[in-house]
Amino acid sequence: MKVSVLTNVLTTLVVLIATAMPAEARLEVLFHPTDPTLEKVADWIRSADKTIDIAMYSMETTPGSPVIKMLMDPSVQTRLKSGALSIRMVFEGYGKPADNEKRMMDLEALGIDVRTLKSGKKVHHKFAVIDSGTARARVITGSANWSMSSYRGYDENMLFLENEPEANFSFESEFERLWASSNEVGQTQAHAPRALPDVASAPDRLDVFFNSPRILEKDTSPDHVLTNQLVRLIDNAKSELLIATTRVRLEPVMASLKAAAARGVKIKILISQDDYRDLWKRADALLNQPNLELRIKFYNLKPSQYITYQMHNKFMIVDRQTVETGSFNWSESSEDSHIENVVELKGPAASEVLPSYTSRFEMMWDRGRADLPALRASLQEKKSQGQLPECGFKPTSLSYDEVRELLKLAPKCGSATPMPQPEPTPAPDEGE
Repeated sequence: MKVSVLTNVLTTLVVLIATAMPAEARLEVLFHPTDPTLEKVADWIRSADKTIDIAMYSMETTPGSPVIKMLMDPSVQTRLKSGALSIRMVFEGYGKPADNEKRMMDLEALGIDVRTLKSGKKVHHKFAVIDSGTARARVITGSANWSMSSYRGYDENMLFLENEPEANFSFESEFERLWASSNEVGQTQAHAPRALPDVASAPDRLDVFFNSPRILEKDTSPDHVLTNQLVRLIDNAKSELLIATTRVRLEPVMASLKAAAARGVKIKILISQDDYRDLWKRADALLNQPNLELRIKFYNLKPSQYITYQMHNKFMIVDRQTVETGSFNWSESSEDSHIENVVELKGPAASEVLPSYTSRFEMMWDRGRADLPALRASLQEKKSQGQLPECGFKPTSLSYDEVRELLKLAPKCGSATPMPQPEPTPAPDEGE
């Protein structure tokens, strides 16, 4: 009897101690097109206690998406209709106005309260805050839209953060800023106020930056918040920079990269096919530096076919110690006209995901290069025979000179009738 009582007391103490201890922060990064990113998003939606807030540039609204399939689940629908679960969304939409309107109404029909900015500025975020201000608060962010084209074909990274008060506070505050500035779509719903965590004693694991205050408040100051963060990280680099991003078009960033290369920092940059077009104009900063190597994710020699397998990451690894990521394309339009975020992971937070980011970069950097001699020989044979070559090929990381060589071997690709393009065709700095 005494042993039983003692056992019960010890069990109670263990439970009380475990309950009193703060939950351990956890970070995980997953990558399109190889990891089950949208499945994990769907699982986090399913397990949400009370609230979900989403700011999203683009997503499907058909059951083919794991996210929509979960939102259509009867158990989730019951909670949404009863008010037990509250979901708000600020939606931008990548498509024709009529298509965007339909998607928003589809989301409304699922019980989600949707608003849209309609300000001439694009909400380019891809984040969600789940159960803000609670012990189970979680944040999803990164470069990836919740769209099937992104999921199946693009290079993306998606961060899943648990018990990170700074991320919870920053992203929920950003959502409230956007929500207050947006216009209602469909029916208005009532929502309980979201809680925010106390970050006064939060560990210094990450920083989050937004350009929305400047854009929404029409601030005319020249302070480019997101560009400045990139410049700061590049300027502080001591030995190495590994960069995977859609494009590099910011003059201050290129100046910092040039200076870093000049002081001996080894730099590798991987960009998307669409940024090849006028790369020669940026040759002084990106092609003619002794310590800087640049490769392009290339997959089709037809100029019109630049969107199917985009390099859509926006991450940088600094000295294998710090990771920068987020939604921010490195272009002036993204800084001045799109509402974006930059996340800096440092110290223990960076160490949790550095192996994954580094191995992913190395895989992308060398992708397809073993098959390059065979591709070159095939194009040469078709050219010598006067035949139309296969203009598309498996995504391959190519240098500027290698791309030029392949284009010269396949001149008929440039003159061939372009294949149909997705609607709308984006401007160079405004696409996915």
